[in-house]
Amino acid sequence: MPTDSRFFTIAYDIPDDGRRVKVANTLKSFGERVQLSVFECWLSPAQLGELKKLLQKKAELSQDSIRIYPIGGTVEVLGTGRIIEDPDFLIL
Repeated sequence: MPTDSRFFTIAYDIPDDGRRVKVANTLKSFGERVQLSVFECWLSPAQLGELKKLLQKKAELSQDSIRIYPIGGTVEVLGTGRIIEDPDFLIL
């Protein structure tokens, strides 16, 4: 693992079976599945950029939601959904 790697939790909600399988298979090559639609990954900035590009190609961002939670950082949403704005909420 590169020394500049960070830990991420990535969750998705994808209604289409085909797209959901493609996204899951992509995530399997970057991290470990910890629940049906949740993966944990150690990623360098370059790996994160590559993963985002792949996910954006496989998902339909007008219908699907992929959330990337960097531990200790800002939440990013690819696709539908909004970020809950509650400063008292913290993922530990």
